[in-house]
Amino acid sequence: MPGEETTKRSEAYAREHLANERTHLAYIRTAIALLSFGITLNRLSLYFLETGARAAQVESRSLLREVGGVGAGMVLLGMALIAWAAVRYLRVCRAIERGEYRPDRKSILVFTALLFLIGAASMVWLFAS
Repeated sequence: MPGEETTKRSEAYAREHLANERTHLAYIRTAIALLSFGITLNRLSLYFLETGARAAQVESRSLLREVGGVGAGMVLLGMALIAWAAVRYLRVCRAIERGEYRPDRKSILVFTALLFLIGAASMVWLFAS
């Protein structure tokens, strides 16, 4: 029946858009977590620097300054993720509208490799200091 096929097609169309929105919201939640944790690290390290400046050794104070920088980096990463999520959402939305959606394996692999390298560099920094 022609009406039944149209209904199935429109349901599949709606599911694709809803899945795109859920993916976008997952990126936003992750970005908010990065922003929040980065701000917390930055503020907490500044608090410890200010309150313990007289009692702390010079080495531990420099480590706290570096942690503040890591917090600022996490905030920047969170902001970049928000921008990337918006671009990705719009690009996928247009592809769904045209019926040409294909998974973007390159960006997933690049993003995964980038996060892996940041994690590896963090481990080296953590154990080297």
